[in-house]
Amino acid sequence: MGETEVEAVLLASPSGDIQIEVRTDAEGRLSYTVTGRGETVIERSPLGLVSTGHDLSTGVTMFGSSVRTVDESYTMPTGKRRERRVISTEITVPLRGANGARAELILRAQRDGAAFRYRLLGQGVSRVASESTGFAIPAGARMLSRPYDGGDAIFAPTAGSYEMPPFIVPLGEAIDRSGFAFPTLFEIEAGARYVMVSEADLDESYCGTRLHETPEGRLYRIRFPDEREGRGVGAVMPEAMLPFSTPWRVIVLGDLATIVESTLVDDLSASAVIDDPSWIVPGRAAWSWFSQETGTPELQSEYIGFAGEYGWDYVLIDAKWDQWENAEQEVQRLVAEAEAVGVKLLLWYNSGGPHTVSPGETPLDRMLEPARRDEMDKISRWGVAGIKVDFFNSDKQDRIEQYIGILEDAADFELLVNFHGSTVPRGWQRTYPHLMTLEAVNGAENYKFAGVGNVPTAIMNVQHALLRNVVGSMDYTPVVFESALATAGLPYAHSLALAVLFESGIQHFADRADSVQTAGYRDVFRAYPFVGDFLSTVPVAWDETRLVQGDIDSHVFLARRSGTKWYLAGIHAAEQATEYTFALDFLNEGTYAISWIAQDGLADSFRLASETAAAGDLVTIDISANGGFVATLTPL
Repeated sequence: MGETEVEAVLLASPSGDIQIEVRTDAEGRLSYTVTGRGETVIERSPLGLVSTGHDLSTGVTMFGSSVRTVDESYTMPTGKRRERRVISTEITVPLRGANGARAELILRAQRDGAAFRYRLLGQGVSRVASESTGFAIPAGARMLSRPYDGGDAIFAPTAGSYEMPPFIVPLGEAIDRSGFAFPTLFEIEAGARYVMVSEADLDESYCGTRLHETPEGRLYRIRFPDEREGRGVGAVMPEAMLPFSTPWRVIVLGDLATIVESTLVDDLSASAVIDDPSWIVPGRAAWSWFSQETGTPELQSEYIGFAGEYGWDYVLIDAKWDQWENAEQEVQRLVAEAEAVGVKLLLWYNSGGPHTVSPGETPLDRMLEPARRDEMDKISRWGVAGIKVDFFNSDKQDRIEQYIGILEDAADFELLVNFHGSTVPRGWQRTYPHLMTLEAVNGAENYKFAGVGNVPTAIMNVQHALLRNVVGSMDYTPVVFESALATAGLPYAHSLALAVLFESGIQHFADRADSVQTAGYRDVFRAYPFVGDFLSTVPVAWDETRLVQGDIDSHVFLARRSGTKWYLAGIHAAEQATEYTFALDFLNEGTYAISWIAQDGLADSFRLASETAAAGDLVTIDISANGGFVATLTPL
């Protein structure tokens, strides 16, 4: 522990562009500011935490410490970029509370943001009573966020959900929900400067947090879970054996491209626990539940055949498969059938226990201890590739413990994991790279609940790409044709574009794939073979992601690279056709063949075009009302 008392600590990123400063005032209260390129983006904001034996609210003494450089690389099988390089500065600031208890404040700064976390030292069990952390946003900013819904009307009044749609909120305005969900984006200067607030490296020592629903002017404080979450099961305030660390409080800052392309949440999280990740294979999945529920083993056979025909990697067998007659034998038969056509199976589970809001959705309780490991051992021996676990409905510490337990056990049995009805990504995909995706979005399944659920609209989809999907994989289950058209007035091309625009380690395509067509349903895959061709080859793992254009009020265009080939996708939210021009400045040198798929209005047809272009060339695309496009760019 350093012996030199200090009143202020300043940490700058390696380039010096990002700075975070921490101070103590005359009463020993901690506060901080964050600046980016000389502009203040987080004004003087409170720090502090009170727990059993630790009071870091007042009377805190801060000691000097030295800065260290973090320089590390890591690889991700999922996400916006495969190869990651982290170069940052870090300082661990020793603290002493008024009662003499020791703690640390750890600060980090790098080119795209800053972060901090508390570490409580000592022995024994410590229970957190409060956390004072806040984020004071400059005047004039706009806020793009999603309400955390402590009462999800779709399922139950005590649900706890990250599935509310995004919306722009006037700065300082309260909402009648149980908090603003992470991540939350603040537009500090229109179209130019942004701040995104989130958290990272959450483990069993803490609960998941968010921003309080009632800001204090322009100050947004951390909020703990609502008592109602998970049907009231579990403690609200976390406790753990000392020493332990809180999650990182993450502040990403820069222009919109910096926000969208940032991997700061992953960068701050613990390194992978898996030494040999060769079994972790991202892929595309067929899925019957959206259009036809889980149905019978015979229906699942049709989806397996469809996935094999289109070269997809997985078929997800969703809820209530355990209610089939001879269910275990049928699943094993389907595993063998899938293996014969190069497809693997994924199985759905309810997270189980008294916290679940939908106990009628089975299998139930098999993802709880002590049954979990036996279940995983059994299905892995069958040849099942992974699991989808649903209905967590809470960010209390007991649910965080379950998330981590599932991930650790699944690693032992080489099972991929998808969390549904879940919390938002907090860097777990770096630590547990077999975590392929998480829901935490009002995705395409809400078309099924038209009139009840939060049906995705064009502007919601734009904002999901600029907000929710920024912090990690998003199981939106895109590419819905008929339902999207009927419910939200979205052209086919808008829905098709989401296959590239939204990133997910397993991309579940939600439209119907069986051979029996209902009245009014158009088999788009076969009516337009180029749609099937596109979806049979589109990757779900990316080497690079670039924001080409974007605005939180109107549109988003992303370019993603797999190998030497680029995929370009865009959507907009406008009631009229709009022409956009942009530069292909993300391309490497050389000439590229571009193949476009777009659409004119809501017409039951697509518009195809081809051209060649080189890096830096300007291209123009006309997008129909609420429409979209996809393009492939192949080097010649």
